Amino acid sequence: MWTMTRAPQSEPARLFLNGKLLTLSRKRPRAGAMLVEGGRISAIGPPGEVRRSAPRGVERIDLRGQLVLPGFIDCHTHFVQMGVDSMAVDLTNARSLKEALGFIRKAAENVDEGRWVIATGWRESSWPGGRFITKRDLDECCPHNPVVAYRICGHLCSVNAAALSELCIEAGSDTIDRDSQGQITGVLRESAVAVCRKATKPDAKTKAKGLLIATKKAHGLGVTSVTDNGVGADLAAYLEAARRSELKVRVCFNVPSTSLDALRALSVSTGLGDDWLRLGGLKVFCDGALGARTAALTRPYADDPGNTGMLVHPREELDELTSGANEAGVQLAIHAIGDAGIEVALRSLVSALNSHPRKDHRHRIEHLELPSKVHLRTMHEAGIIASMQPNFVGEWGGTEEMYVSRLGLTRTARNNPFREVIDNSVRLVFGSDCMPFSPLYGLSSAVNAPFESQRITPLEAIAAYTRDAAYASFEENVKGTLEEGKLADFAVLSADPTTDPDSLRTTTVTMTVVGGKIVYRRSIRTPT
Repeated sequence: MWTMTRAPQSEPARLFLNGKLLTLSRKRPRAGAMLVEGGRISAIGPPGEVRRSAPRGVERIDLRGQLVLPGFIDCHTHFVQMGVDSMAVDLTNARSLKEALGFIRKAAENVDEGRWVIATGWRESSWPGGRFITKRDLDECCPHNPVVAYRICGHLCSVNAAALSELCIEAGSDTIDRDSQGQITGVLRESAVAVCRKATKPDAKTKAKGLLIATKKAHGLGVTSVTDNGVGADLAAYLEAARRSELKVRVCFNVPSTSLDALRALSVSTGLGDDWLRLGGLKVFCDGALGARTAALTRPYADDPGNTGMLVHPREELDELTSGANEAGVQLAIHAIGDAGIEVALRSLVSALNSHPRKDHRHRIEHLELPSKVHLRTMHEAGIIASMQPNFVGEWGGTEEMYVSRLGLTRTARNNPFREVIDNSVRLVFGSDCMPFSPLYGLSSAVNAPFESQRITPLEAIAAYTRDAAYASFEENVKGTLEEGKLADFAVLSADPTTDPDSLRTTTVTMTVVGGKIVYRRSIRTPT
């Protein structure tokens, strides 16, 4: 295997004692102690047995009765972009349109005239009135700079007149919203958003800083591995960090669909790399997002009766991508949210597998928010993985939240059906899409979901964020469970949600270990 990283500095042997180890291993589900040597688990089991195998003078770490579980693996992120976005104008906590515009106006005061002002994370669904930011709003609050404000989903953004004049977007494009008089509103969707991203892309130095910020955040939340759906410049940031031995989170990198020809020309397939940085799959968009009203539905949006969303690729083009990747031994990660989008994605995947059968392809549907029972049966029969985001339910799944506005109550009750996914024997893996980036919030959202078809047990949810997540990136032999010989990647929690599901709402991460190195640590208090 091509190794992209320098050999890490050796960590001292450490003996972790007095903990409750949830191994996620079927052979030994629980343990009391663990010995870590050379970045891997060398012994795990009863405390007395593990102590006897420890070398003299080993560093002992008292876990004080807390829960230890494999490090969280976030299966769907935009990791570097998350770090970069944290340096932009943050609109995630804006409680109204007026407040969001105020944040942008204040930030523009410190930007030279004519330079871009970039804002991220707004969500109109939590605002009074619930409307999108428009060109008129941004022109009034920031007349002397081009401005882009990205919606939290990333599938929609709003720009002002100055920004439009700098963007090369076809005037007749259906990804530019217009009002009833045919005037451009400043709301851009899908491919038009990509044009805006390209025009405002950060330089290499900013990307590197974003990676450091994102990594620090990951460590504080118990995340030891991520799958990043990024662009070429993100991969360059990872490669440079790896070259310098500064990559502190394990990365599986999904490349954009535009890279397929390059992968095939170089005979490069999924799995190239090492334990720190490896090639994942080909990220392909089938449809858009519910928040942007671009996810492809079989029936119109409840709050936009003439709209059923959109498909990103013509079906022939999608089939060409899926068949090409499948034949080249490249895993597919197809973004499909609406029921119509999922139908198209599955037909394309099944057709590709029928033409070129593969026993262990591990193709994935990303998001899978509105699958039917037939879709789930098809996924089980074809061995397709469900890569889902439980935090979406926490953010928008209540009876008065965005899902109900977009879909109505009946469809919302069938949205994100984690229980049905598992019951249909479809492999379920969890990620966050960085909305927000927080495994514990995602676990709580799945366990305490508002509808029965969504609720799963704490253990099932943890498995989706650890053991099964490792399977999704072909890494189940090196991580995802706490077993001898596997990488010493794990997190320590303040409570055990498997015995007290309600504790998920208040549980915190007290320690994170990556490759045997303690990368995050809070003061550990003895449970009362």
